[in-house]
Amino acid sequence: MTPNQVEIAGQIERAYHGYHVWVSDEGVWYATRMNPRARGHSATVWGASPEALTSELAEEETAAAREHHDALTCRQHYPRNSTDRAPRT
Repeated sequence: MTPNQVEIAGQIERAYHGYHVWVSDEGVWYATRMNPRARGHSATVWGASPEALTSELAEEETAAAREHHDALTCRQHYPRNSTDRAPRT
């Protein structure tokens, strides 16, 4: 990677914790999840440019946040047991 690519990869890694960013010999940008707590489901995402990769990572985070929200909403509507009840409205 060129020094400029290293700097850009570091910026993306700081913005999306838990990912390692790298560039292939063909110039394709990749981000690989290194931490299981990183938001997203894909082990690796890619983009043709740093901007495209950042967009893909943002989509991963949005999808993960939506799933988390949906799971919490479902839990409120369908309690698992008598001590795990949804608040009364």
